[in-house]
Amino acid sequence: MPGIDAGTRLRTAALCLAASGAAHAQDGVTTYGVLDMFATRIAADGVPAAVRLDSSGLLASRIGLRGTHALGGGLRTAFVIEIGLNQDDGSAPDANRLANRQAWVGLAGRFGEVRLGRQNTPQFYMNGKYDAFTSATQGSGWNNLFGAPPRVDNAIALISPSLGGVKLQALLARGASGGAAPAPETASNQNLHFAAEYEQGPLYLGANHELIKAASATLSIRRSSVGASYAMTPRWTMFGAAGREQRPDGSLSTRLYSLSARWQWLPATSLAFGWAGLQDQRSGAGHGDASELSVMVRQVLSRRTSIYSALSRLSQDGQRNSFFPGGSAVVAPAAQIRSPLPGGQISGVQLGLLHSF
Repeated sequence: MPGIDAGTRLRTAALCLAASGAAHAQDGVTTYGVLDMFATRIAADGVPAAVRLDSSGLLASRIGLRGTHALGGGLRTAFVIEIGLNQDDGSAPDANRLANRQAWVGLAGRFGEVRLGRQNTPQFYMNGKYDAFTSATQGSGWNNLFGAPPRVDNAIALISPSLGGVKLQALLARGASGGAAPAPETASNQNLHFAAEYEQGPLYLGANHELIKAASATLSIRRSSVGASYAMTPRWTMFGAAGREQRPDGSLSTRLYSLSARWQWLPATSLAFGWAGLQDQRSGAGHGDASELSVMVRQVLSRRTSIYSALSRLSQDGQRNSFFPGGSAVVAPAAQIRSPLPGGQISGVQLGLLHSF
């Protein structure tokens, strides 16, 4: 939309989505959203502590529209349009696109589902099932240290129905997975993703492999992950995951391990505890291991509203200089606090309010 700023686009989109939801409710169209704001203090070695308000700590703030339409014979169309927003200043997380989160349409039936367009990757769906922190907040070492992109453009996804608890996914995409300035490895690329899940009773198992092949073979990247969760009792659930990232030229070669637990202390109060450790197998500039210890508490106030707080410490050694994300899937650049000292330590605390509709 030339000549129209990002804030105006967001307001216009919100009004259109609300009107569409009201006008077509009979067609199974639903307007929904998430509003998530948090206060944070992040302290990194070598720089003054930063205190600020940020958006999207536990869930990414968004406005969305989803719907289905029956075609007969068990076949139906489905679609999702999802627009992210930074609540702290009302801006769009991605100045280059309106529906920066998802924008796909598909067909679903007894065979499963086919989706076409910008959409979440299989790894993104699995992340929250591997991790007591649901792969969000500053507390999730899995989210902070694993580099898998959450969604891709120009994608074709095939999702099988659940057969005895087993579900398979495959995704082929061409195009950047980022926003305003995609990384070289995701520009002009080919994405291949394969995933398998098993979910039955208290047990969840998942595995994912993705290959991002860029125009330059040296910028190609492979990522693999496996993870599980198990509800040991109605109050305790254990989580574990392992991930691998590498490039053929050796510029990236890491292994990540994550262990966490969730304790349902009270019916409306849960606590998460977790550790994540990154092993860097490279040598040279930027080399170094990292680990994170965290705790999070979440208090549910109603079906739609909750309060959360997380406390975390990220330790590094060697030449590693990771940043400490300020939030979840939508993070403003200003929220990425990095120590100027290689191997510096970073700690953070956040307190947030989440409301969904």
